[in-house]
Amino acid sequence: MALCAIAVEALWYGIHEVRGFGPALADGVRAVVGPAPVAWAEDVAYGVADRLNRTLYRDAAPKTFWEPPPAAAAAEAVESAEGPEAETVTSPASFQPPFPEVAATGDGVWTPIGDSAARPGEAQVLWKSVVHPDPKRVFAAIAVVAIDLGRVDLRLVAGTKEPFSPDIPAERRPGLVPGGHAAELVAAFNGGFKAMHGHYGMMLDGDTFLPPRDRACTIALYRSGAVRIRTWPELRDGEARMAAYRQTPPCLVEQGELHHALYDSNRDWGATVSGETVIRRSALGVDATGKLLFYGLGEAVTARSLARGMKAAGAHDVAELDVNHAYPRFLLYDRGADGAGPRASSALIPDVQFKPEEYVAEPAQRDFFYLRRRRPSAPLGIADPAPESDALERGGR
Repeated sequence: MALCAIAVEALWYGIHEVRGFGPALADGVRAVVGPAPVAWAEDVAYGVADRLNRTLYRDAAPKTFWEPPPAAAAAEAVESAEGPEAETVTSPASFQPPFPEVAATGDGVWTPIGDSAARPGEAQVLWKSVVHPDPKRVFAAIAVVAIDLGRVDLRLVAGTKEPFSPDIPAERRPGLVPGGHAAELVAAFNGGFKAMHGHYGMMLDGDTFLPPRDRACTIALYRSGAVRIRTWPELRDGEARMAAYRQTPPCLVEQGELHHALYDSNRDWGATVSGETVIRRSALGVDATGKLLFYGLGEAVTARSLARGMKAAGAHDVAELDVNHAYPRFLLYDRGADGAGPRASSALIPDVQFKPEEYVAEPAQRDFFYLRRRRPSAPLGIADPAPESDALERGGR
């Protein structure tokens, strides 16, 4: 019994603390016994952990990722970016926490995030906030980043191995932020599921890694710089105007409504674990105007609570990105005084393992997104053939 307990503890430590151990273990076992036993084992393990946490944290304060600054300090941070030569600084509207009984101080309040790509006088482009989306779990929390799509360009990069496709040569899978975008790089974050988990579609610069699926939620990146998130049939007519798309399981939120299946036990939003499994999850959303992008990284959340939290923060359409402890990450970049290229300097939340070279010098095996500041000297790239009157796909800009 003692040896069994030690083995379980060692296994848990390896999955959460040894980078790459958990995914490698799961993939190895899955290759031998198939996905069903692995899914069952994951559900059982995470279920035990959840029950334990609900007991341990029954009377605890709500989980926080950072200390919220005083209101005056937040206002000063925004004001310092303003000036006669600066663009107008706007901030996302504060939001009401969905469950006041588990909300922490600072929930619903947006705090500016600094970025080293900003030049003197340039406007704020990133803000962060926290939402507690589960009334039964004070330890369930989502860190949300709001991104100004009027000043930031969202890009997609194929990993060196994922999504797997035998038709795409290695030279079309760099796994790195292009060197020409280093000066404007603000942040990078994880993509979606591996190809084997749902076979969700992806297209990038004319290369179709996997064909689109009608039931899938689709993150569409247009040549105009606009971003839309909808079920594929709602977007397919505009495919010729897309620079890229990445598909995920069905939309968590679409046109302001949570997916009906989120109220049932299901496997749509967890690869091999059910949507009710309490794990680390990530998501990407846009507001109703198409002007704000939202990235969410949730700790100890179900698919339903992730959807509720993202909607509360202001997202009108939401796609779930990758899940489980090892994959979700949102990294911010700094530049060295010696003119060296950008290096990852911090993560959105604690307990995310990363290397400074990640996404910029060390190729990523899996697809990812990155954000770059939009400047007159940094054009979007491919000319957009869409008519100027197409305000919807330009996010109203």
